[in-house]
Amino acid sequence: MKRSLSIVAIATISGMFAAGAVQSLFSAYAVQNELVPPTSGIYTGVQYSQKIGDAFKSIASGNKGNSAPANVESATVDGLEWIDDSTTPWSWKRYINGGWAVLGGFDPTTSAFIGTIGGGGFASIASGSTVDLGSVPQANVTVTGTTTVAGFGSSAPEGAVKILRFEGALVLTNSSALRVPGGFDLTTAAGDRAIVTHLGSGNWEVTQFIRDSGIPIDVAAVGRPDYSFQGAVPDLYLPGDGRAISRASYPAYAAKMVKVQNGTRINGNAVITVADDVLDVGVGMPVEGTGIGSGCTVADFSSVAKTITLNSSSCVTSSGTAPVTVFLTGYGTGGDNTTIGVPDCRGRVIAGLDVGAGRLTATWAGKYASAMNVDLGNEKNNLTSKSQLPSTTFDFTGTPATITVNSPSANVVQGSVAGQFGFQSSGGVGPFQMLAPSTSATFLFSSGGYTPAGTVSSGGSGASFRTVQPTLTARCVIRVIP
Repeated sequence: MKRSLSIVAIATISGMFAAGAVQSLFSAYAVQNELVPPTSGIYTGVQYSQKIGDAFKSIASGNKGNSAPANVESATVDGLEWIDDSTTPWSWKRYINGGWAVLGGFDPTTSAFIGTIGGGGFASIASGSTVDLGSVPQANVTVTGTTTVAGFGSSAPEGAVKILRFEGALVLTNSSALRVPGGFDLTTAAGDRAIVTHLGSGNWEVTQFIRDSGIPIDVAAVGRPDYSFQGAVPDLYLPGDGRAISRASYPAYAAKMVKVQNGTRINGNAVITVADDVLDVGVGMPVEGTGIGSGCTVADFSSVAKTITLNSSSCVTSSGTAPVTVFLTGYGTGGDNTTIGVPDCRGRVIAGLDVGAGRLTATWAGKYASAMNVDLGNEKNNLTSKSQLPSTTFDFTGTPATITVNSPSANVVQGSVAGQFGFQSSGGVGPFQMLAPSTSATFLFSSGGYTPAGTVSSGGSGASFRTVQPTLTARCVIRVIP
């Protein structure tokens, strides 16, 4: 009996080695063999070992094949793996509750894994200070509500990517924990989408943001004027009507529409020496900074000395050097130190700053040719002096007049022939004789002035003349949101 058992054991072991040898010949090929060894029937050790080897081979190969496996007692069960090579790239699948879920793919040419984003429908998380995106397995997440979001939590794996859809208007707060494109807080609208990436340790970045309106994020466009023929003011813009807007509500605009540079001030002295230049600076612009009182504005400036003179020496309350902020568009109509102005471009043509070009000359623009947001010119003008007239020749029209001459000489008489007159001769011969001039002769003469009557042709009425270039009107708007 012992001998028989030994023979069986040896045969079984030999069979297993033989089966391993056989399987090594086909290790490069995948199969979908039955995974459950038989529990009935008569098999030699080699045969049974072969069954076990085939099962392991199927597991090791991921049941690779061009059709779905059904090899758990001839059935498909939850969790069964399948590498589907019916198409290229190959699909990596797992059977879940009646269907094959795609886990990813493989590129047989490069032996590379291809990850899959999405699937599993849409998760939904309410907005809050922290929206924990790692709390849901889905890649697609709908964020509901309007609460300001400061971060997306730290539970998601590093490198995780989520696709977000916002149902309403909320603020994404820019910080090291949530990096927003452009570096400013971002207000969403219903239907906006974002792709966010977990950088690790709870720090996320907005990798891409797509507005439902289709307008891309563009921080460089903030403060830019535009013209529109739309029936309403476009999204992200406000009318260019000089209004005052809140700095807190429009942080990107408030940051872009100012000139900031270091300035050195002396207590009680209205003159501030700036570090860079006074380009863009104009009279009346509000000025803020350390050691500068409220309500202070630019009264004068010098590009040569690089100085700004405030409207009062009492504006400077301490000495030192610190950043000086000049508000290029002012505070806006009715605004204060919490607001910033929107330029008033109604009925205006915008010209580029004349920095060194000499086109906006001192005669017309004065020192403001390089100042921002300065009104220049009029739509009409009046001539105020003859020197403004062009060179011209005027016509004179006169009327006939009679000149009366009274002679002081008694011997000047009128002849008997109409229209004749002359000197009467001393001998009394003839009605008229003209004596040759001599020292004793009396000459006809007269003296006096003559004022001609008539008019010079008149022209003009003193009316204004138009200076407006050929113009097409449109709605002038200013972009205030990135």
